[in-house]
Amino acid sequence: MKVGHVVAACRIVLLLGALALAGCASYSDSFGVVERNLSSRQYDAALQDIEKEADSKTGRALYLLNKGMVLRMKRDFTGSNQALEAAKAEMERLYAASVSENALSFVVNDATVSYAGDDYEQVLVHLYMALNYLELGQPGDARVEALQVDIKLREIGEKIPGNKFTEDALSRYLTGMIYEDLGEWSDAMIAYRKAYEAYQKYQANYGLAMPDLLKRDLLRLARRQGLTDEVAYYSKEFGIEPPHEEDRATEHEGELVFILNNGLAPIKREKVVATSGPPHSVAVELASHKPVSPAPPVLVNIALPYYESRPNGVLGARVSISGRQASTQMMENIDAIARASLDARMPAITARSVARAVSKVAIQESVDRAGGRDNDLAVELLSSFVVRVAAMATERADTRSWLTLPANVQLARLALPPGSYTVRVDLLGAGEQVIASSEYPEVIIGEKRKTYLTQHWVSN
Repeated sequence: MKVGHVVAACRIVLLLGALALAGCASYSDSFGVVERNLSSRQYDAALQDIEKEADSKTGRALYLLNKGMVLRMKRDFTGSNQALEAAKAEMERLYAASVSENALSFVVNDATVSYAGDDYEQVLVHLYMALNYLELGQPGDARVEALQVDIKLREIGEKIPGNKFTEDALSRYLTGMIYEDLGEWSDAMIAYRKAYEAYQKYQANYGLAMPDLLKRDLLRLARRQGLTDEVAYYSKEFGIEPPHEEDRATEHEGELVFILNNGLAPIKREKVVATSGPPHSVAVELASHKPVSPAPPVLVNIALPYYESRPNGVLGARVSISGRQASTQMMENIDAIARASLDARMPAITARSVARAVSKVAIQESVDRAGGRDNDLAVELLSSFVVRVAAMATERADTRSWLTLPANVQLARLALPPGSYTVRVDLLGAGEQVIASSEYPEVIIGEKRKTYLTQHWVSN
């Protein structure tokens, strides 16, 4: 192998190594500053850090997703939807994988591919846009996003056979509430049935039981629609008495729908398994000026991602308004969904990592053979060293994910007469100990209408 060829090879592999190290392998580690700002509700400071990723070519979708979520945390729902709409467009553009990027991921690592969002993230962007529209008082626009959830779930089911995430229960439930608010009762009943089926899958896949809120909505709406067989079926299955006719004193009441976005979604970390061939002392042979034989050990990394949960002491919330109270119920366990989604993709991720390892072993052995023919010890050592460093440095796990998502989503509903209210929210820990409290003044409840109020909580 000629010196010029070695120098060229050095430049290539070192460039690839720099690309890998400067890429998203450390993405999750860099999120700590943003997380601290979110926990202290310094949303503008968090946005400043997120803006540093605005020009990222491979992480633009993540930049927009995180920006959109932090904007909704500071209750800028219009700005949030603008960012989330742009993220949605970017993810759709990337949904059909790029051949050139896939080739680069095979040579370097998975983090070199533009991030198109995990399957559940592609659904939840519609959910949060719908919630934004609901808080803006635009249920029609929220309905459009709900319909897009249905389309996206069908796409996921077709693209990833065997994937556990083929339904999003909270999106189905929210769709039912949207239809109810629009007076589309039959569609609302269909949505609640789909939510019922989704929560049955959630129980099996994520250990999340069907919430009582859905059970009562199914019974209430089935009775309203005159579906006597369904009323009897659900009443027997849930062990709940069928609802009576609505009290005339409450038939004109509105409703507060409180949604707690609790904690932060799990964060991806990297675990590395380093392997090598037989040990060999290069220093001894250098001192004796003998050719390097056998070749230096083959060095290879296999780097795989795993999820790590963020600690959070909040278990639920209690909503109090004018003497009335309601407690939140768990509606979506994003922590569990993210883990299951990664588990489903791990065979493919592992296969790619092993394939890269095999190719890098072949490259190292090829360089060793070429160097041996030159009988130039310095060149042989340099070329062997370069390819081994590159093989180790370029294998990094892809630790990217939508980190500003909550760990779980909880919901409470409270019927109220029309009027203006101050809403008190107590966040509860173990033993219902109050961890934090918030008040929201002048919350307007309209007659026969739902008013949506969301809160984000990030633990210290």
